[in-house]
Amino acid sequence: MGFFRKAFVAALAVCALGSVTASAAGGKWTQLADQTYDESVAAVARADTSGRYVRAQFVASLAWYAGQKVGWQDQRTRDWLDRLYGLRTPTTAYGLGAAYDAYGDGTTNPATTAYTITGAWHVGWTLIAGYDGGGVPADRMREIAGWLDRIPLAAGGKCAAYSEHRYDAGKPCVWNVSAAGAWFLWQAQKRGLIADTVLAKVRAWRDHVRGHFDAGSGAWTYQAGSSGRQDVWHNAATVAAMNELDPSIGKPALAGHFRNWPASGANAGLLPYDCAKAEANYAAIKASATKPVTDPIEILQSRAGYAPALLRIARVCGDQ
Repeated sequence: MGFFRKAFVAALAVCALGSVTASAAGGKWTQLADQTYDESVAAVARADTSGRYVRAQFVASLAWYAGQKVGWQDQRTRDWLDRLYGLRTPTTAYGLGAAYDAYGDGTTNPATTAYTITGAWHVGWTLIAGYDGGGVPADRMREIAGWLDRIPLAAGGKCAAYSEHRYDAGKPCVWNVSAAGAWFLWQAQKRGLIADTVLAKVRAWRDHVRGHFDAGSGAWTYQAGSSGRQDVWHNAATVAAMNELDPSIGKPALAGHFRNWPASGANAGLLPYDCAKAEANYAAIKASATKPVTDPIEILQSRAGYAPALLRIARVCGDQ
């Protein structure tokens, strides 16, 4: 799709789905979801017009919102999914579209590099929801599952590498990355999309993450060999994945997370696991999702991920 065509499609999406959100008000979670979506779509249109790159993680979030809001077969959702598929790397996975030094050690991965967390988590949630909803073909799920099954390893095979690039092979395990990789492979296996032999890898990655939970602090560090609690955003992702992979550690990790961070914008993805915490987190989430930024990429960074997460809260926990 050409540059001007992409901008035109994005502009159409603002008008078309804008009419849907305006006519289906809902409660406060839905209204905030609609707002973050509308502002994100406008930011995509601005980014396209100025030639700025819009990452797969942002496009995936907007596709997931649209799938929940208007259905996975709706053309507006399909437009986002088509755009997402167009962002696949040469290895049929997903990355950042920019050079990145993952470990800050001077080994910079090229822009074409695919990352475990991007494919398994940021895009993975959308692919799974879309597959279950009949809008994402099995081959798109198999692409990521197969890619994860082939990704380089670290810690003697106990965790997935941060990315597919040789620079990141054998580096310290990053807990949210390993948990996310195991989670997506397990989800694909449950749906019969990858061979059962992958379960040995799922268990190895899951168990290694579980073994590094710090019960005293109620959280994980960021990576093997580091100290202190990781930040709230990375911990929330680790907890969410582990809560589904292994409730025996997921439940105490969830409780520990809410003890450490009782109210945070990062908690949006965790509230469906403990709806009793929803009201106490609404103000913090709203403040995070509406913080004043003007650059289109910064708008997407602060809004896009909230759009589907808030609809999920409304669906699971109820709207007000």
